[in-house]
Amino acid sequence: MSEDRISKINSLLRRRGIILPSFELYGGVSGLIDYGPIGAVIKRRVINHWIQHWSRLENIVEIDSPTITPERVLEASGHVSEFNDFMSVCSNCKSVFRSDHLIAEHYDDADSMNGKQINEKILELKNSQNLLIL
Repeated sequence: MSEDRISKINSLLRRRGIILPSFELYGGVSGLIDYGPIGAVIKRRVINHWIQHWSRLENIVEIDSPTITPERVLEASGHVSEFNDFMSVCSNCKSVFRSDHLIAEHYDDADSMNGKQINEKILELKNSQNLLIL
């Protein structure tokens, strides 16, 4: 979706009071939104439908936890220093993809490969024309 289209949709949602930037009075916080009356109803319906769908499946249970994690928790869990996903940019559409996801269909161990191995596999697939998006 183009940036212009996203901007127009965002503007419409704000004008109609469906979503509003959180803490806008105090300068706002990027990426956080509040839901107006209609937005809250829509959000609740989507969440309820999502829960109903997944609750019907075996071995699925519901949990509820914060969606914003303090940086010190991410540091303690190793996500900051150890967690790296290698990314690839499509030369046609400029979208960004996780590199291991691009090759997962062709290699069972794609998620355990290091960056050099992933790049080699991507080049192999690209040269054999089995990977069309790069």
